Formats: sequence, structure tokens, C-alpha cells
Amino acid sequence: MQVTELAECPPGPGLAAALASIQPAEVCGEQLVVVLRAEYRQRCHQEARHLALLVETARAQPGWVRSAQVNEWAASEIAAALRLTSSSAVRELNFALVVVCDLPWVHAAMYDGAVDRAKAWVFADVLAGLTEPQRAAICAQTVEPAADWTTGQLRARLQRLAIEIDPDWAARRHQQALRDRRVVAYLAEDGTVTLTGSGLPTCEAAAADRRLSRLADRIRRAGHPSPKARLKADLYLGLLDGSLQPYTDQQIFELFLAGSTAAGEGTRTGIELRVGLTMLLGLDERPGETPGLGPVLAADARTQVARQQRGGEWRFAVTDTEGRLIYGGLTRRRPTSPGGTSRGGIIELHISADRLATLAADPATCGQWAGVIADIAAQFGPRTQSLARLNRQRDRRYAPTGLNRHLQLRDRYCVGVGCRRAAADCDIDHTHDHAAGGDTTDSNTGPVCSQHHGYKTRGWWKLRQPRPGQFIWTSPLRQTYRTQGEPIDPPTIAPRPRTDPDSPPPPRPPPDDPER
Repeated sequence: MQVTELAECPPGPGLAAALASIQPAEVCGEQLVVVLRAEYRQRCHQEARHLALLVETARAQPGWVRSAQVNEWAASEIAAALRLTSSSAVRELNFALVVVCDLPWVHAAMYDGAVDRAKAWVFADVLAGLTEPQRAAICAQTVEPAADWTTGQLRARLQRLAIEIDPDWAARRHQQALRDRRVVAYLAEDGTVTLTGSGLPTCEAAAADRRLSRLADRIRRAGHPSPKARLKADLYLGLLDGSLQPYTDQQIFELFLAGSTAAGEGTRTGIELRVGLTMLLGLDERPGETPGLGPVLAADARTQVARQQRGGEWRFAVTDTEGRLIYGGLTRRRPTSPGGTSRGGIIELHISADRLATLAADPATCGQWAGVIADIAAQFGPRTQSLARLNRQRDRRYAPTGLNRHLQLRDRYCVGVGCRRAAADCDIDHTHDHAAGGDTTDSNTGPVCSQHHGYKTRGWWKLRQPRPGQFIWTSPLRQTYRTQGEPIDPPTIAPRPRTDPDSPPPPRPPPDDPER
């Protein structure tokens, strides 16, 4: 097929074959746009097929049986098969159900190559709560011209039409969003965290933003060198983490001008932080980790460890050559340098058995951490007896504290397929149920989040633990998945600094879609 013929070729197997035979580098500039548009149509078509397959899978039973309704366990099956997080699988399945079942006009346009996934998402997001006649009326006006609109233009039109077609529904949806308000934190590519609230009431959110803006403006006018946006972010965190909680606005103003945002009586809330002892000794720059968010730069991790010297729990984990747990416990020793007090939190110190032996044999190289390392080495010596004690209370319904902590250290996260819920936030669940005679031991228990616990309790998923810490899940569609906790100390990579360290980083994208 000639490149010029692609413009009239409908999406499907024929277009896919034609596109596969074309090398973009061998196409002249004027014709590349023809190829680009053809690839776009084919991609829309494939997305439509993918959504239809998700819906079909959600109704499947073992063999050739299909349910009339979506199976309750469908999202978990899809999450495991595609290695998605549970929330991503639910989101993808719900999106597919809305587009395929509730918005067939949009799905048909995708199949024909006229509407892409991003525009279909806008249709699903705005129209999902309307009735079928309402959706049909709006789609009759918008699906065909949507091919020539951006997502921002499409959303603006759909939002206006949705309010006009049912003002009462629009008001109810607004109230439901307020009831579902929440705060979410997620890790960005540059290692920082975005902490955002959604579904907030307009006036209260505006008042909160106004307070931050007013304080930031006042501090700036008094000569503080930071830009307003940075000051607002610092105020936002200080008011939330407790370090600015005891102060009035005037006192906060004075603290910022004095160059401190956390002096005085404010006590920060402790967090769970996992760090290597060698990093704390300054022997390497490996990052720490906050479960559920991700890596923390070494300098920031050291600062946070110092802030949590008192008021929280300090754990240790000694690992083998593959970075997996040999033995873990608690230490009450702290570095000799002064540090802060937190409200709760967990500091987890990890070190390999070989490195622990080397450091313990030469305390002079350990500096302020010599006492901590000596305590860990002293507990690691008789570990065989300590590990045996973990399984002495086999008949208990709930895991004792020592076993609970051991499982959290060993498994790190929920043992469900692909789950990243921190073990400390999970239930310690019996693999073979306690009510059916299962022992409370390290070979029959593990951390399971409430969602995966529910899958198992309802009988949707079956779970075995052939060896301590190694789990086998069997899905409702008879697929088998093996899980094991991630290494405490995963393989590292040798530093390779940039040859142009002074080059500026790429600009960050704007926080909002300018078209919306």
C-alpha cells in the first residue's frame, strides 16, 4: 500500500499490516502527517478492542461460561494478569464498563478511529452519572465533532451540556464529591512528593489558600528571599506536620523571617522510614524509602532520622547476601548526637550480616553510631533462639508482637499480587485459616491488606505458603501467581555522575491543563 492510500484506509488488520511495513525515516516530511494520522486511527481502534476485552474478561467464568453481570472479583483478576495496582485495575475496568456499556456511541467512534482514549475518558468522566437518554442526547451533539476538539474543549462542552440537561443531578454530584473528599500523596519523577486534596468544598478551600497566600505575601514583603510559591508550600507542610501548629500567624511570620520554620515547641508527626546503616554512617549515598511513596534522598533521610530519635520505634533488619531478612528486632540505642522528638513513627535500620560483623569489630569507625551497631550485633548473635521463640505461641488467634514485627520486616508489603500497601498498614493474616486449624507461625502468616484479605475470605482467591515468605495465589480464573517480599537491601548500581553537573534540569510541567 502506498503512503497516500493510508489516508482513506479504515483501522483494522489491513491498516495495521500496512503501517508495520512502513519505516518512518524513509517517508518524506509531507507524507509523515498521513502516516501519523493513520497510526492515530489504528491506536484508537486498538484501544476500543482492549476496552471490549476488559469487559469480556470481567464477565468470564472458568471454561466457556459468561456471567450476565460483572464478577465481583474481576478487578483482582485483571490486576494480577496485567500487573496493575488494585486501584489502577479498578479504574481501568470501570472506564471500560462505562465506555463499552454506557457510552456505545463513544466506543463505536473509538473503533472507527475517530475518538482516542483521552477523549473517551473525558466522556466517561463527565457523563457517567447521567441516564441513558441523557447520555444519548449529549453524545448525539458531541461525539462526531469531538474528533476536531481538544480534550479541554470537549470537557468544557460536556460539562455545560450535563448541567443544562439535568441541573438537579449536577447539584447532587457536587455534594457527593464533597462527601468523598480526601488527601492523596504520590511520588513524582524527581523524588519529591505531591500532596493534594480533592473534592474539597469551594469556599473552605479558597479560604485555606487565601490564608497561605496572605502569610506568604506578608513574609515576602518583609524581605524574605524565597518566591511566593515556595513559601506557600513551606507553610502548607508546617501547618500539616505539626511543626507550626502551636503558633499564631504573627509567630509564624517571625519564625520565617528568622530563617526557621520548625523552631520552638512544634513536634512533627513521625513517619515510617527505611534506611541503610551504612548510609547513616556516610559510607554511601543510597536513598532511604518511605513505604507507599518511594525513595528518599540520603541527605533528607538523615535529617528525618535525626528528627525521630525520640518518640517513635527503631527497628533493625540484618540481611543475607541477596538482601533478604536473616533477623530483625528493636534497638533502644541511639546515636550520640542530639536529635528531635516525633509523635510516633518507625525508623528501620538495615545492614548486611557481613558489614555488621566488620563494623562491630572496629567501633572506632562507627562514630556516633557505635552504640547502635554494638546493640544490633549483640542481638544478632543468639538469633537462632530468638527466631525459635517467634513460633512458640502457635495457638494464639493473633500474632504476638515479635512475630508481627518479623513479618513486617520480612515481607515489606502486602503479599497480594502487585500490592504496595505497607506491611505495617496490613492485617497479619493466616494463610491456612486459624479457624480451620492453621498455626500462628512465620510459615502460615503474612501481611495482607484489607482488599486482598477480602478476596481470600470470600473464597475468590486461594492462597498457599509452601515456604515461609513465599506465597502462591490462585485466581478465580485458575491462574497462578507467586509473590515474595521485596529484598530489604536490593541490588545497587555504581554511581556514574553527569559530565555536565551544572546543566539545569528540564522544566517541570505546569500543574494544570491550560486548555481546561
